Amino acid sequence: MKIGDLVEFSYGRVGGQIGGIGIFMEYGTCGKHKVLFMGKGYWVPESCIKVITMARKTSANEPLLN
Repeated sequence: MKIGDLVEFSYGRVGGQIGGIGIFMEYGTCGKHKVLFMGKGYWVPESCIKVITMARKTSANEPLLN
């Protein structure tokens, strides 16, 4: 996981929990890292963060025959 990666996360306790897709901002101490979500930074435990990986299909890179 590196700064600027797209991540999926969950944050909070029962009754006040949010989750979504955000941007990884900063490595923190005590096992919590900062995630940017809807203009705010949240300190989220590492176990609640999952990196989203995207791969482009090889057919999208092939030249078009006109």
